[in-house]
This record gives sequence, C-alpha cells and structure tokens, in this order.
Amino acid sequence: MRFVRCVNGGRTSRHRAWPRRALLVMILLAAVVAAREAPLPPTSIPVRVILVANDVRDSMNMVFLHSTSGWRKYPTYVNAANYGRGTPIWQETMRCLRGHISTDTLWITAWESPRGERAFAAAVTGECDDRPDAVGSWHTHPWRADSIAMPVKIRELSIGDLRAFRASADRIALAQWDRDSIAGAVRAFNGSVQYPVQVQVQLRPRLDSTAAEPDTTGTR
Repeated sequence: MRFVRCVNGGRTSRHRAWPRRALLVMILLAAVVAAREAPLPPTSIPVRVILVANDVRDSMNMVFLHSTSGWRKYPTYVNAANYGRGTPIWQETMRCLRGHISTDTLWITAWESPRGERAFAAAVTGECDDRPDAVGSWHTHPWRADSIAMPVKIRELSIGDLRAFRASADRIALAQWDRDSIAGAVRAFNGSVQYPVQVQVQLRPRLDSTAAEPDTTGTR
C-alpha cells in the first residue's frame, strides 16, 4: 500500500493518499445507484383490453362479410378441404394490424393486406411487414351452414391459431367470427400467451334514439 510522506513544520507524518479514497467512494456510490431496481418498461403493463377504432371496425366487418358471403351454399358435412385453394367458399382471410399500446389497452388503428397471402378452406398464410407500429394479424372464421341452414360459428382461436401465434413474434392475434365479434390473444412482456383477452369496438356517438339494427342471422 502506498503512503505519502509529508513535512509539516519539520515533523514528518504518513497518511493514505486521499484522492484514491475519494475515487473509491464515488465508484461504490455509483454501484449502489446502478444496483437499485430499475422501473419496469411500459410494455410490462399487462394488456387487458384490445380496442378497435371505428373506421377499422367498419372495414374489418366488410372483409368478414365478403369472406363469409357463401356460407349457405354448402352444409357443414361437406368437406371444405375438397374444394382446395382458390375456391371462394369458406376461405379464410388475413390482414396485418397496426396500432399502439396505452397503459393496459392496445389500440388497433389500421390494417393492411399481407404479402404472399394464400387462402385455404380452413387456413390462411401471409407475411406482414416489420413496421414500428405492427402489432400482429387478424383472420376471419367464415360461417358454414348446418343441417337446418343455420350458421356454424367458430367463436374462438383454434389450437392451430394459438400454435402459430406462439411461434411468431406478433403481439396479438385476432379471429373474427361475426360482425363486431372478435376473439383475441395477446403476448405478455415475458413471452407468455394470454388467451382469451377482451376485444372491444369503439363506441360511436348516438346521433338519434333509433335502436341499433340487429344481425340478420341469428347467433347460436
């Protein structure tokens, strides 16, 4: 250990070099500050609600109605896979979602068509661009008719949907099974998948007191 010899009024004394001690204290203080628990990032707040904006909701409904327009043509006992790719009956449709997160709500603000979309009778594939506001994708679950010509509605994400979602880097996955009716899953900040998660559509201001028109097809 180094010592410094000083002369004070003819008397000699030894002491440790104070600049090194001060530097050591500063380093220890910096280490204590760095060791404090850092605040959690904004994405660590659990997403409890997915909210779809009005204009996005309207366009999603149009895509769904178009994809499910031929639901009465064949009953459910007909094997949809027999029709293969390119058949307009029971084809699923996929779109890429854009949005942002505000506290515990994920807002869907826009969507766009994927690249290389391939639609099948019970599946759909495509590739979404890696944009800063990309949050995931949504696809339709077209209806099929049962033996009494009522719609068969798949109201949840299938096992295949959830498996594909877990293997992706998307933040959310949605499946629309009726007008204004969407099932959703969300990926938490730690990578775990939360399903189901509440999906809502933004309420419109009431322009008059007329009641909303119900769906023309009964829900089962």
